[in-house]
Amino acid sequence: MVSILRSRGFKTPLHLRVLYISTFILRTAFGALLLLISAYVAGDKGLLNVAIIAVPYPLAEMATANYFGLLSDRIGRKPIIVAGTTLAAIIVALYTLSNNVWYLTTLHGIHGIGAAATVAPAIAMIADNADSKDRGRQMGWFDYSTFLGYIIGAVVGGFMIDLVGAKVGFLIIALLLAVSAEMLFALVKHEPAKTESEHGTGFAALRRVFKVREVKLMFPIWLIIATLLGIAITYLPIIMLNSNISGTTIGVMFAAAGVALGLLQPFWGKVSDIVGRIPVMAYGVFSILGIVVMLLAFPNSAFTVSDAGIKLHWLGVIPLGIMGLGAGAFVPSALALMADSSDERSYGATMGLYSFALGFGAFIAEAMGLAIIAITGEKSAPGWLLYFAAALIGVAVLLMIIFFVLTVVRKRLANRRPASP
Repeated sequence: MVSILRSRGFKTPLHLRVLYISTFILRTAFGALLLLISAYVAGDKGLLNVAIIAVPYPLAEMATANYFGLLSDRIGRKPIIVAGTTLAAIIVALYTLSNNVWYLTTLHGIHGIGAAATVAPAIAMIADNADSKDRGRQMGWFDYSTFLGYIIGAVVGGFMIDLVGAKVGFLIIALLLAVSAEMLFALVKHEPAKTESEHGTGFAALRRVFKVREVKLMFPIWLIIATLLGIAITYLPIIMLNSNISGTTIGVMFAAAGVALGLLQPFWGKVSDIVGRIPVMAYGVFSILGIVVMLLAFPNSAFTVSDAGIKLHWLGVIPLGIMGLGAGAFVPSALALMADSSDERSYGATMGLYSFALGFGAFIAEAMGLAIIAITGEKSAPGWLLYFAAALIGVAVLLMIIFFVLTVVRKRLANRRPASP
């Protein structure tokens, strides 16, 4: 990731910097809302309610993103992005009127439409304004602002639960989104509409990227990683709240995980430069497998929760922490491999594929989580969600082995073959 973010003689225009800040605020709002909604609807059916509310957002975002991208070709990028951010601000403010599950479900779906109106036009704006040799770095900044927003949002939401409560938290988030919309309106230049897309539709770009052999082999693994991330972000907060862990503690735990993953991404990227991409990707996948197995086989080995608070058990915390640090190894090495394997002109579409995987993974996580909770019930659902995560990471490990055999072993066998006379 760092190789993409590092400048190579290009400067980021002011309006793109504003766009990245706005994206960060929008995703921070999303990360905070998941915790605030968890506290807002907590109760006997809190886990099921969160699952019901969560599903429409990624579904609506996926279903409408391409439409807004095409619409921005006809009327310009800026009006769509400003409208989407404004809609998100209004919807978040309306959350305060009721904690009825179906009311919040409807609003959350509309919120997903607002998010979709910001994503595809934003990526198109980056493609419009970034030099073809700098497009990957600019898409990297967009993706970085998205990832960082999710993590910071969880921290902000956790502290808001304890300090101001869910309703006031919603209003603060709505205000931040309104400020973001005003900032976009004032500082992002309005560009002329295009009669047709200069970059192709999002799906056309994705099809071009999927023609790369490494991408086809890697994408299912990436989708599983994104799904596991979706499960953690969506359901861990309400499970922890139900276990009497405070919102502040949840925020701190998410912050520690986010900082560790974010700071180590450059390290794992550099390691992949030295030892190769695939070994580091495999290490990341196996680290996640280790975490899930440890949580299944030794659920109380790292910490236990009681009325007195959280008690750490260092014999379990240390190996869990080591595997947690390794869990971040997959993404930077996979991004680097995709950049290695793709044509330089396709870096934008490559980053778009990453964002698509995150959105699709979130939808799978929330839809399957809803099904599991509805079938197994509130008390048993956390365990079954963990079994589901174990099954997913087991498939990812198998796919990673296949990837290794088809890519590394085949390449070595080809190098050993004698050249034909």
